[in-house]
Amino acid sequence: MAELNITVKHGQTADAARANFEKGITTAHAQHGRWIRQVEWSADQKSAILSGPGYRVTLSFDEQNVYARGNVPLAFKLLEGPMRRFVEQTLAEGS
Repeated sequence: MAELNITVKHGQTADAARANFEKGITTAHAQHGRWIRQVEWSADQKSAILSGPGYRVTLSFDEQNVYARGNVPLAFKLLEGPMRRFVEQTLAEGS
């Protein structure tokens, strides 16, 4: 297992960040259900725990950033750069 710790500036208003965060996780879960087996939302919808085969990652956001933290298989860790670029691109499209 490897530790995943990504922080990306979202550059959006709080309302836009919340809407895009929820939409992004819901869409990813629908499109990648084979890998994202479960999503556990926090009561305030500002964080979600995604889990699947061999991993558990907490995604969250605040006024400035989106965070991804957790333990993932080493193969996922090797994809950290491409995952960061994907998140940045997704945030840019949502703004």
